[in-house]
Amino acid sequence: MPSIFHASTPLRASVETMFKFHSDPGNLTEVMPPTLNLVSLKTDGPAQEGRMIELHCRDWWIIPMHWTCRWKTVQPPDLLVDEIVKGPFRLFIHEHRFERRGPAECVMHDTVTYQWGSSWWGRLVSETGVRLYLKLLFKYRHHRTRNWAMASR
Repeated sequence: MPSIFHASTPLRASVETMFKFHSDPGNLTEVMPPTLNLVSLKTDGPAQEGRMIELHCRDWWIIPMHWTCRWKTVQPPDLLVDEIVKGPFRLFIHEHRFERRGPAECVMHDTVTYQWGSSWWGRLVSETGVRLYLKLLFKYRHHRTRNWAMASR
């Protein structure tokens, strides 16, 4: 059974601005924590349904991580959904939803549906270690996104 993680943050930027920022895979380095080093990024461009993204990273500077993701849903300016095709998770779907709060304000919602393994052990890892990792990762990502939004005004 999949686990679900959700985080949201208010931003002083329009939904259009935030959608454009998050639809460009090149901006990943803007929100990555310092412990996650991007080794390579391959993509055919900004978000488009079916378009692939290939990431090679080193977590904690030594743990290699290889992800191949696909843009599953692209509905400007409100919704971006990417899903893992190949990587360390059995299931990983990341939804970015942008809720308009005014002409230059929005709330960004990140919802991750994930499954690390299918056994009781995989469920335990998903609900403890992975959940803690996601909580810390998105706390940092949202902090960096808020700073980016303020600087882009």
